[in-house]
Amino acid sequence: MGRRPYSDRWTTEECKSITVKFLNNYNYFDGGIRQGGMNWTSKGEKIGNIGFIVSTVEGDEYIRFQYTQTNHSSGEKTQLDYKAQLDSTPCYFGGRRWWFICPLVINGRACNRRAGILYLKNGKYFGCRHCYNLTYTSQKESHIFDWLFRKAGIDPKEGVQMLKGRR
Repeated sequence: MGRRPYSDRWTTEECKSITVKFLNNYNYFDGGIRQGGMNWTSKGEKIGNIGFIVSTVEGDEYIRFQYTQTNHSSGEKTQLDYKAQLDSTPCYFGGRRWWFICPLVINGRACNRRAGILYLKNGKYFGCRHCYNLTYTSQKESHIFDWLFRKAGIDPKEGVQMLKGRR
């Protein structure tokens, strides 16, 4: 709408991510140790892949990441192999809700925050959005004219799209 975003912070949508929901949908939390992987694509082109091992053995719950990180300025490739702990909480009607424990260390302190999504920003390691200081795209958008769209009987999201189309 002619106004710059409130900040230059990276958004969660700009980062590669792995979610508990993805792992749950593909039955990685059904017990024991399971191995798998995933690919990231952009505009139909593969931009990265990762292998992982998920252990839900009681007392030894973790996800082990295995991937190659390429330094874009030097072209140097680094093999990475590390673990992030998993935690679970009971659900009211049975079952368990799984969480990642953020493996990052910031200013000498381990984060250890529970998260449903881990992000891979420009760094080498997966971490929570708080450690990477990520924001959501919607938080960067100005909502200053939402009241005007509502008054005119237009959904604010549709109004913004109409304005963007006029540029």
